[in-house]
Amino acid sequence: MIRSLTRVALSGVALALMVSGAQAKPPFAEKEGKKCNYCHAPAPPKLGYRALYYKMHNLSFESFDDAAEAKKAGVDVGPDPEPKPKSWTAPKSAEPEKPAPKAPEAPKGPSVAELKKKSDATSAALAKKPKDAKLKLAAAQAMAGLGHGQMLDQSVPPRVRYPQALATLRKAKALDPKNKIALEDIKAIEDAYTSMGMKIPK
Repeated sequence: MIRSLTRVALSGVALALMVSGAQAKPPFAEKEGKKCNYCHAPAPPKLGYRALYYKMHNLSFESFDDAAEAKKAGVDVGPDPEPKPKSWTAPKSAEPEKPAPKAPEAPKGPSVAELKKKSDATSAALAKKPKDAKLKLAAAQAMAGLGHGQMLDQSVPPRVRYPQALATLRKAKALDPKNKIALEDIKAIEDAYTSMGMKIPK
């Protein structure tokens, strides 16, 4: 008789432990600010899709998508969806972020070597016909283009390229005092020397 009662008592304790393990834990409900039925079906006591997510994500509703998780579980969205649990954060976008479009590269101009070749050719033509006004303007334009290219040539250190460019641009200005490229670049270089308190190359 005593053994029978002991077995019944032990069975009751085991059943109670099983049921209590499946039921909601009040500390979790308090932590999240939600009622127990938010995560648990009322009868029989079992974990709902929300509780499973909570358990699998280190007791957190971070990035929890209620509708998506309900759909995965094949059930309707559970009760009391609002307000969200305290640990809830918005789900991350399923679409990967698109890389920012690359800015179009500026078209590369001719190399300094190509500009020099053109300048030398027009200067040689002008030397044969020094009184030709059109050749004079063409030589000035080609020389100004060469000076501009020299000014921007990053392969040459500034202490070399700026005096070199300035000398070329001044030659272009001597041929055509109104050449826009020569005038603007000469001013830019001279202003740079002045702003740094350095003597302008002659």
